[in-house]
Amino acid sequence: MMTTQTRVKIRKCVSRRRQARGKTTYPFMILGAGCAGLSLAWNLLEMGVQEPILVVDRRERFENDRTWCFWDVEPTPFSDLATHSWSRWMVHDGRRETIATCREFPYLRVRSEDFYARVLSRLAAAPNVTMALGQPILHISESAREVKVTTTAGEFAGLHAFQSSGRLPGVADAGSTYVPTSLLQHFFGRTIRVDHPTFDPNCPSLMDFRASQADGPHFSYVLPLSTTEALVENTYLFPAEVSAARHRLEIADYLKRRYAIHPGRYEVLEEESGAIPMSTNRVPLVAGSSKITPIGLAGGAARPSSGYAFLRIQRQARYLAERIALGETPGPDLMSDVLGSPKYQFFDSIFLRTLADRPDLAPRIFASMFDRAKAASVIRFLGEKSTPFDDLRIVNALPKLPFMMAAIRSVGEWIRLKIGI
Repeated sequence: MMTTQTRVKIRKCVSRRRQARGKTTYPFMILGAGCAGLSLAWNLLEMGVQEPILVVDRRERFENDRTWCFWDVEPTPFSDLATHSWSRWMVHDGRRETIATCREFPYLRVRSEDFYARVLSRLAAAPNVTMALGQPILHISESAREVKVTTTAGEFAGLHAFQSSGRLPGVADAGSTYVPTSLLQHFFGRTIRVDHPTFDPNCPSLMDFRASQADGPHFSYVLPLSTTEALVENTYLFPAEVSAARHRLEIADYLKRRYAIHPGRYEVLEEESGAIPMSTNRVPLVAGSSKITPIGLAGGAARPSSGYAFLRIQRQARYLAERIALGETPGPDLMSDVLGSPKYQFFDSIFLRTLADRPDLAPRIFASMFDRAKAASVIRFLGEKSTPFDDLRIVNALPKLPFMMAAIRSVGEWIRLKIGI
């Protein structure tokens, strides 16, 4: 049987032959074959788009380099790939533990390896999709007629490009007087195995703040895959850079303190890392291009107040594909309202402003939501599916004075957000 890797390599060779025969102008170029780029390609095919699609990425192999988790508040084409599902989870603010339960909206875990295999198999079978793998992008330019992409293997031209890499949200354009509230959530994770039952496979730790907060909000995240295996992540919200070596040391320290697992007593199966922008910036409106649309994290798909991105990436990809299938021209205006209604944009502005002003309150804020509000209300709020009653429960659960002060400061920011200053 031909494997996904083999099919992708064949498609890559076909791509090179097409280049050799002459330049092709692709109606759609997808720059980056990560979650956002592949999700968009999948949805374009789902919507019946038959025009040529080019996918460019520096990688040659697709490995299990990410873990995506989300609450099951809406169907996606990949929810059935979930290897684990939890209806119970823990948050610890450094002083006390909160256990929340919700069977209505379980917390799902999808491995990137499974996601890649499904999408790449579909793309390999599509005659209108060309994969240009192993080709780092060197330069992107735009003219009135087309977008040109120069890679290490040559040049491609297209009518429109969707870019999932490059500048992340939170950086204002040159000359802009508006600087949005922006944080950076960055993490490093290790999937480990121990030789004796240690973890509770029915209860992940979403946020455990039992760690030094000297450098800003800092927590551990534990997904128990069995009694002997778990993904353990070390996460910061503020520092611009933390070395992999420091992350590993802090994970080892956490395992020792929390589970009495000493260094050398566990096997490291995999490692993963990433950075997620948490920003109120309207990325599609400051991209400075009519033919290049940022998508995924570069396109503001991460929820500003939480960093969760998988569901919003699926919504973004589905929306873009639907509009394109209807004959609409991709561009910044097409993206203006797909990610978050004005209500959530305002809430996110207040939330980020509070964290920026009072980072010391982060453990209390996150723990209070699950401790003082119904779990279903919190999940619907995080998933942007909340009712007015859910919103009231969230507001009532949070510390009043800091959020009132942040709300006053956020009004001007939110107005600028809406009018695009």
